[in-house]
Amino acid sequence: MRIAMAQIDTVVGGVAANETKVAEHIRRAKAAGAQLVVFPEMALVGYPLLDLVYRPTLLKKQREALERIAREASGIAAVVGFIDQDPARFGGDGRSLVYNAAALVKDGKILAVHRKNLLPEYDVFFERRYFAPGSGVTVVEVDGVRIGLEICEDLWDTYYETKVTSRIVAAGADVIVNVSASPFHIGKGEERRRLLRRHIDHCGKPIVYVNQVGAEDGYEGELVFDGDSLAIDGRGRVVAHAPRFEEALVTFDLDAVSGAGMQAVADDPVEEDEQAFLALVRGVKDYAARTGFKKSLLGLSGGIDSAVVAVIAAHALGPQNVLGISMPSRYSSDHSKDDARILAQNLGLEYRTIPIEGVHQAYLAALVPSLGSEPLGLTEENLQARIRGALLMAHSNHHNLLLLSTGNKTEVALGYCTLYGDMNGGLTVLADVSKERVYGIARHVNRAAGRDVIPKNSIDKVPSAELRPGQVDPFDYAAVSPLADLLVEDEVEVDEAVARGYDRELVERLARLVRISEYKRRQAAPGIRITARAFGVGRRMPISWPGEST
Repeated sequence: MRIAMAQIDTVVGGVAANETKVAEHIRRAKAAGAQLVVFPEMALVGYPLLDLVYRPTLLKKQREALERIAREASGIAAVVGFIDQDPARFGGDGRSLVYNAAALVKDGKILAVHRKNLLPEYDVFFERRYFAPGSGVTVVEVDGVRIGLEICEDLWDTYYETKVTSRIVAAGADVIVNVSASPFHIGKGEERRRLLRRHIDHCGKPIVYVNQVGAEDGYEGELVFDGDSLAIDGRGRVVAHAPRFEEALVTFDLDAVSGAGMQAVADDPVEEDEQAFLALVRGVKDYAARTGFKKSLLGLSGGIDSAVVAVIAAHALGPQNVLGISMPSRYSSDHSKDDARILAQNLGLEYRTIPIEGVHQAYLAALVPSLGSEPLGLTEENLQARIRGALLMAHSNHHNLLLLSTGNKTEVALGYCTLYGDMNGGLTVLADVSKERVYGIARHVNRAAGRDVIPKNSIDKVPSAELRPGQVDPFDYAAVSPLADLLVEDEVEVDEAVARGYDRELVERLARLVRISEYKRRQAAPGIRITARAFGVGRRMPISWPGEST
């Protein structure tokens, strides 16, 4: 059987656009000689649909689209993700039950519908809020081959009592087809391959895994879908693989009787810093497109964080569509100003300089009657960040530019950021990127370019906000960045972190900073998720709680 994997980027709530794309790929797959074409989970409505699932008109339109898609699939079978509604059954809220479903259609008919059995309710997933679980398995014959249908989590059954894949094989499936909308995080591709091979070792049947690509709003942050669709035959060989972070239609041949693919293909791993970079580029590109921005801007300090965000923005939107603004104060070093200018030249960005000294002095003078003439310390430092934030927002408003915030995950975790200052923006690009990973991405960028796109000095110098004379950041990031990741991503408690070799005083200090900075994170611009534990809906902590002494 010749099978096509249609790895497409869908539009959440955009039924018409999704139907057009599905129909186009059906025609392309048919022209390539495919007998079966497979689309991602909820391809007709986009994923995650969130509370749009409650809109009756949208559900009606996507069902009508499915019927038209069935007619489009003439002489070829198609598996298409959609939402199935049961008007005769109701949930506790009085709404009729809906199901995350996949239909197999051909020659104008809906031959089978599979309703997702396993509904994830952890991390960034809350499918039980929206969907009722299916209870059966679906196996349907296409051109003499028995196709078993399942949807995303149905495959990730390790901690569930229901084993959907095993039940499909027991029902006589020759080939397992899994349609997915599986969000990316670093290392997710390797997890998928281990999972698929575990199932194949158990059942000996080939699995065709088709994932969506692109980035979508996950409610409190940007979810990136890497695609990475693949087919593994009954011998455990990868026989088809779609590119990561790009749309693609990939066809391959499978001997359903033996379970073997006609030819194995290369499936080389992608280094983690490159994975992160590609995901962030996709996240910025799609967020800007969905929100209607064609251009962006950011503050260029000469430091590593703004440099990496600038490179990501240039790759996502084109350097001609990125404005970098340097806003030096009397504390800004000559090397930082030079590094910002050189970076902009290397990338081909539009670059402007707006000194803030006069504005800063005017603010301080205005505050004297109320706060006195004594040095203001942290208040004065934060004023500089807020002046810069206001200047950037003025450009954003005036030119309709997407302001990209440049704070990294380590800083956001520890509250080393200023509300209404450097936290201003429409998207926090590095919100899920630790300080150590920022350096890794910078080195990747320069290696890939074969030159120092990011000035070497930005990578090598000691980090500093340059808000007072001789200031350097109050953290040894080589120690603090991985420790902050342990506290946030693994929820490691103080005693366990100390047992792993960290200094107790440092651990207790950082744990407190993470805890008391929650109020800032609630007010931050959304970020792009690239780890398994990002700030936002995937990590729901109270703003105020007494800590581990309770």
